[in-house]
Amino acid sequence: MGRVFLSSLRARILSSLRVRMALLLVVAVLVTAASAGLLVYTLGAASHQLDRLVSAQKRLDLLSAVSGRIGDYALVALQAAQEGRGLGRDGLNAARQRTDAAFERFETALAADVMRLGDEEQRTLMAARSRTVARLRAQFEVMDRQVRAALTQENPAVGVRIALDVFAAGFGAPLGHAMEEERMAAQAAQDEVEALRARTMRWGLLGVVAAIVLAVALYQLLARSLLRRVSDVATAASAIARGRSDTRLQVTGHDELSLAMARFNRMAAHLARREARLVADQRHLQETVDARTAELRAANARLSSIDVARRRFFTDVSHELRTPLTVILGEAEVSLRPAAPRPDDMRAALQVIQTRARKLHRRVEDLLRIARSESGQIELERSLFPVAGLVEEVHESMRPVARAAGVALEADAPEDLVADGDHDWLRQTLDGLVANAIRHSAPGSRVTIAARQEDGQVVLSVTDEGSGIPPEELPHVFERFWRGAGQTSEGNGFGIGLALAKWIVDRHGGTIEIESRTGSGEEGASGTRVTIRLPLPMPDETLEAAQ
Repeated sequence: MGRVFLSSLRARILSSLRVRMALLLVVAVLVTAASAGLLVYTLGAASHQLDRLVSAQKRLDLLSAVSGRIGDYALVALQAAQEGRGLGRDGLNAARQRTDAAFERFETALAADVMRLGDEEQRTLMAARSRTVARLRAQFEVMDRQVRAALTQENPAVGVRIALDVFAAGFGAPLGHAMEEERMAAQAAQDEVEALRARTMRWGLLGVVAAIVLAVALYQLLARSLLRRVSDVATAASAIARGRSDTRLQVTGHDELSLAMARFNRMAAHLARREARLVADQRHLQETVDARTAELRAANARLSSIDVARRRFFTDVSHELRTPLTVILGEAEVSLRPAAPRPDDMRAALQVIQTRARKLHRRVEDLLRIARSESGQIELERSLFPVAGLVEEVHESMRPVARAAGVALEADAPEDLVADGDHDWLRQTLDGLVANAIRHSAPGSRVTIAARQEDGQVVLSVTDEGSGIPPEELPHVFERFWRGAGQTSEGNGFGIGLALAKWIVDRHGGTIEIESRTGSGEEGASGTRVTIRLPLPMPDETLEAAQ
């Protein structure tokens, strides 16, 4: 009868996944609850023993601190005795206060530990330690009174040493005993932790063995057939993922998983139909993508050809113009030699040729630098250098140009300011900015070159009192080969000076800004200021290193 009942119960369990899952859940909850209970008990016991260990170690540290404070007090007392009667009292009072504070911290910690203990015997033992500490503190107070009394005598050094010797004779043994008790308490707590760890390991191993046995039994009873069918479903799903949409499952049984397998077969048939439509749509999409990709490649090829042609144009123009200009300069220099005099009109003509050739030569050099900068052929040679020296070089090189234009050129830079960058390129940049400022300044006006340190940056500025730049043109001044309205004459250049300056400053990791006014009168005076901001070198890079 019992055998028939067990067979019937097993059949009911195997016919429903819900019953199987419920049984597995109950077993899992019971195992988890037992494990959690064991873990809570173990953690509680470990936490209690660790609290004892930490408290004992803390009290031991506080006793060491008391000993150290008393030693400090003894040193201060000896120093006060050597200084003479009535001297050193402030230091002695401070040492006494620190020692009292150390005793109070230990007594507070001991009282807190006593309140946490639940065992009456342990609380009694801890309270006995407080009496030992109270006796130590009383001995210290007696020594303090003796030391203060000795300081008032004729020979304070002898009296202080006697008081300290008497105190040391009676203080060392109780202090050592108290510290030994704390060490024993810490060792006892540590031994309890080790014993708890051993017990936990034993019970843990037994629990693992029991869990393995239970898991094997449940697997054989409930999960074996279920996992086999789930494996069949996973294999079929993997086959469909690889493109085999004709895969089907063999349905056996009447439980929930069998119903899911039947629905899986219907889903596979639906996917097979949709896959056929998807293949057709994908083929059409691929044709569209190929066509658009071909158009994009053609556009990129055209843009690349345009860019190559533009760079080749700049390079070719620079090289083609440099040779005839060099010949013109050479002929002009020969004509101007004092040993070969020429008529005055010929000399004037040659001077005009020389001036124009030099202007064109500078523009060609600018074009060549622009072409090289875009092709990445120029590399900065960074080093530390004094900013005052850079400003002075620019001032000296541009002074003749300013004098010829009737413009006053001024320079202002601190001697201790250091910059990190390519000295030659930055000098060339400032030369170009000053040349622009002089060219757009009226005779009798002033151009200023200034340098300063501001917000962790090296700030260089060139300021003029010229005609200024209209507001609508300011956003375009750093564009290459752009020239503002009204700047169409040859003397205004190709419009690459500020573009080259911005490229150089950007390569240095800095910024360049331009401010300009086109007003008239004292309230709206015209003028332009170009400001360059460069990162300040590291603090340990000094001016001597720069020089």
